[in-house]
Amino acid sequence: MSRLLAFLVSILLALPAAAQSVVTTDNVRAELVSEVAQVKPGEPFWVGLRETIRPHWHTYWKNPGDAGQPTDIRWKLPAGVGAGPVVWPAPTKIDVGGVVNYGFEGDILLLVKITPPADFAGSTLSLAADANWLVCSDVCIPEEGRFDLTLPVGTAAIPADPATRALFDAARRQVPTESPWPARFGLAASGDPVLVVDARGLKPDTIRDVYFFPAEWGPVANMAKQTAHVTADGIRIPLKKGDAKAAAPQQIAGTLTLNEKTGDGEHRQAFDIVARLDPAVTAGTAPPAESGEGEALSLWQALAFALLGGLILNLMPCVFPVLAMKAASFVRLAGHSRGEIRRDGIAYTAGVLASFSLMAATVLAIRSSFGEVSWGFQFQSPIFSLLIAYLFFVVGLNLSGVFEVGGRLAGVGQGLAGRGGIIGAFFTGVLAVIVATPCTAPFMAAALGFALSQPAPQTVGVLLAMGFGLALPYLALTFMPALQRLMPRPGAWMDRLRQLLAFPMYASAVWMVWVLTQQTGADGVLYALGGMVLIAFALWLLRLGAPASPAIWLHRGIATTAVLLAFAAALKLEDRPATAASASSGPAAGVSFDGWERFSRSRLAEAVAARKPVFVDFTAAWCITCLVNERVALETAATRRAFEQTGTVKLKGDWTNRDPEITATLKEHGRAGVPLYLYWAPGADRPKILPQILTEASVVATLTSNQQAQR
Repeated sequence: MSRLLAFLVSILLALPAAAQSVVTTDNVRAELVSEVAQVKPGEPFWVGLRETIRPHWHTYWKNPGDAGQPTDIRWKLPAGVGAGPVVWPAPTKIDVGGVVNYGFEGDILLLVKITPPADFAGSTLSLAADANWLVCSDVCIPEEGRFDLTLPVGTAAIPADPATRALFDAARRQVPTESPWPARFGLAASGDPVLVVDARGLKPDTIRDVYFFPAEWGPVANMAKQTAHVTADGIRIPLKKGDAKAAAPQQIAGTLTLNEKTGDGEHRQAFDIVARLDPAVTAGTAPPAESGEGEALSLWQALAFALLGGLILNLMPCVFPVLAMKAASFVRLAGHSRGEIRRDGIAYTAGVLASFSLMAATVLAIRSSFGEVSWGFQFQSPIFSLLIAYLFFVVGLNLSGVFEVGGRLAGVGQGLAGRGGIIGAFFTGVLAVIVATPCTAPFMAAALGFALSQPAPQTVGVLLAMGFGLALPYLALTFMPALQRLMPRPGAWMDRLRQLLAFPMYASAVWMVWVLTQQTGADGVLYALGGMVLIAFALWLLRLGAPASPAIWLHRGIATTAVLLAFAAALKLEDRPATAASASSGPAAGVSFDGWERFSRSRLAEAVAARKPVFVDFTAAWCITCLVNERVALETAATRRAFEQTGTVKLKGDWTNRDPEITATLKEHGRAGVPLYLYWAPGADRPKILPQILTEASVVATLTSNQQAQR
């Protein structure tokens, strides 16, 4: 009888548990529930925050993916009572317009272990928690709730009612178990991880939908498509390197999910794995990784695209100053023998190919050290921008006749490029490559995206093909007698032409100083122009007549000091990656954001999820192609009107300085540099990639295509 009374009392005391705290919003019904009806001091028990989510809406996992925020619970517990971390169910992949999120839909229970102390003396245990969560569909809404749960305390723990216990049992089945298989990963030359799970004995024909959810943001790109390869030896998943700036990780943790077909249907399984870096896992043994949105090219296609892109690169504004130099050189060859003309063309081609070889070696070295490299990456360094500004300036002075080239300035590079003969032709080719790298041309982007993600031989081959394409027009001219006969005769007009062609060089120097200001601010102008004054002074000094030997050496010493001071300015420019935000904000910004929002993945995801048309412009202050596109296609009256009439969300990503988020997005779309233009039609789950060369008509047609289709 006494036991019956005690049981009835315990049931009565347990009644407050029935009044579990519930918070109901428009999108989520959240409830704090306990697996026990009575708590025993010193005996852990489980509680859970149950989220019943509105259909077609979702909340987020501990790693929310490309956007979002996981549910956060903050406990207020009596002294001595401890709460463990949230035990997360296996997430699902939620693709919102190409932006991949990890989260939950429907009904979930987030488990937390509560441990009361053994000497807990109270008759009841009160649990209080403040929780907040982000719930999203077409829009994202932050919500929160305050929960209170009071449980009786007795000499024995009493389980909750069967329905509640079943709820917890179901939740545990959704929690990943520890993987029975060892896991490891290797790194491709590009830095992309290749995950290997040694799950021997699997039946590949019974396994479906294998996916790896990284536990943390950063090591693995979430937006990249995963293509798992299941064999009897295990599972191999080529992944894409994420946005983390840190060095390559030594281990990658996450949850591996797969569906296995059995006699009674398909069952989803989830395993927590911790893969350690294993150099034995090489990219060479891995199946080729998917390139996400980018083009999947064969090597021959990439070589053809590279050759064609190099050819078209001659038409890009970046190369015009050097082509002007080469045109003057070509004119000077009038009247020379065919052999001399051909040697000039061959030397120019050799200079171009040597530069592309050096570039390939640099790319491979950087890739092996840092994992990634992009086209035009050197222009993200203010020191490089300053040195190139000096180079353009000195070449301009040479073309203007301020000084004649001699061996004194060898090493600066300009002298070599300005010299006549084979050496001059060779270094003109070198200069052409240097100034061409801020530009991209049609067909180049896909080829570069392929080259920069491939093993060394393919990378070198594609870059050399591009260089050969760049040199091919001039090489062909030097081998075509018919065109050589059309060359005008030498005369005094050649000097005038030579001096005239100095001005594109001065314009290029001005452009590089302007780029420098976007990277370093106003101080960059002071250092660059001051350095140019010193260089001009050194050149003037070296030209002074000084018959006496002591005076010659004095002049040389002062000139050397002046040049060294000019180059010392580079040391004042801290060669570090300024953020795009700092570089492009303020009235002196080189990339105009007038009428545009600054690109971020979260803003992109929000706009796409809202089913709005979205146009993304990835640009840089040093990208002439980008600037030309803005003038002729993106900022015209007709295009602005089309943007406004279609309600298009305009996002701009400034890549003037290094920006990991933009770099990762370019990479995910198979691009190695800017410009890149992406357009999401309303409701589209993937963007349309526009050409590198835009026209007003093509942009307006893209923006209005959806409206025309609806008519």
